[in-house]
Amino acid sequence: MATVDEARGYPIAEPTPDLYQILERLEALVERGSRVPFSSKIMVDEAEISALIEELRHAFPRELRQAKRVLQERQKIITEAQLEAQRILATAQERAQYLMSEQGIMNETRARCEEMLRQAKEQRQRAIDEANRYAREVIEKAEAAVLDAASHLQRVKRELMR
Repeated sequence: MATVDEARGYPIAEPTPDLYQILERLEALVERGSRVPFSSKIMVDEAEISALIEELRHAFPRELRQAKRVLQERQKIITEAQLEAQRILATAQERAQYLMSEQGIMNETRARCEEMLRQAKEQRQRAIDEANRYAREVIEKAEAAVLDAASHLQRVKRELMR
């Protein structure tokens, strides 16, 4: 199973065991090589090293193809994520615009309702005041009529008592 790059979150292309084996064989060939006296150079079998180099040439393209596939997959994931992010952003902007327009309508409606309520309260108070004024007038007229009737009854009573 391929290891995953923790920082980037995508698979790391690992060389196949063939490539490692070829490198180990190359290393072993160098270790087995004869040292050239008075230098840091080593002599190795030309045919063996040429064969290993040829194997490396064949192994690398396979590794490079795998790395290219991983990079293409990574790019595909990034592109899909960017498209999804753009879609989410567009949806959020549309929703915000809708809410803002809805909020504006609601604020306007609320203001109109509050004004209508204020006017209704004023009309109610005027109606109550008018009803109270009318009731006072009626009571005062009734009181005057009762007083007048009482006064008339008192006169009739006095006349009767005489």
